[in-house]
Amino acid sequence: MDKPVPQQPNHAAQPLYVTLILDESGSMQSCKGAALAGFNQYLATLKREPVETRFTLTLFNASKTDVRYRAVPVSAVQDLDVETYRPQDGTPLYDAIGHTLSLARQEAPAEAKKLCVILTDGEENASQEYTRKQVFNLIKGYEKQGWTFLYLGADHDVWAAGRDLGIAGDGLISFCRSTVDHTFDQLSEATARYRRDDGQPAADAFRPNETPPSPAPSSGDQDQPSWLN
Repeated sequence: MDKPVPQQPNHAAQPLYVTLILDESGSMQSCKGAALAGFNQYLATLKREPVETRFTLTLFNASKTDVRYRAVPVSAVQDLDVETYRPQDGTPLYDAIGHTLSLARQEAPAEAKKLCVILTDGEENASQEYTRKQVFNLIKGYEKQGWTFLYLGADHDVWAAGRDLGIAGDGLISFCRSTVDHTFDQLSEATARYRRDDGQPAADAFRPNETPPSPAPSSGDQDQPSWLN
């Protein structure tokens, strides 16, 4: 007689909500092709995630803060191309973050794991609506609600910029503008790790095993990212 096959528990996977705030300022023109390739590959990876995934995309420069997609199923998000991604103007980073997070307050599914990724190759220089302190307070408030933040920066002091925004050292990643496509590959791994919640920080996907970089020392205490709590 055949032995009965044990039934596996049917646990519903926790949904995933990813917010990407992507720099579209003029300095991104030099790596436009790599940025497009990297974003489109990241999007394809998200679409293969075995959980319900919703996605918000903000593109920003001094001419606009364009929330292109707002908490939509990731399957509805289209690739970017040379017509839909046109780097120009300055970098209103605070406005882009503030506006996006203010919208997310109403849109983020309460039951989802929430990851916000900020990718920029320059420092704030053009915001008109939000101050650094306002954005800092927004991020800290969202962290208390279980959000996780990654700040991916190129060609500026990422540690100082991230700390100014309230993002702890493990969520700060410095990359070379010329390899932004590879950075998106690492972001795919980080997102999968965050979704699996395997006990390691998502940002570890960006760290070489042999020589992990250490963040610059801080003058004040930093809250741990939510994945370490």
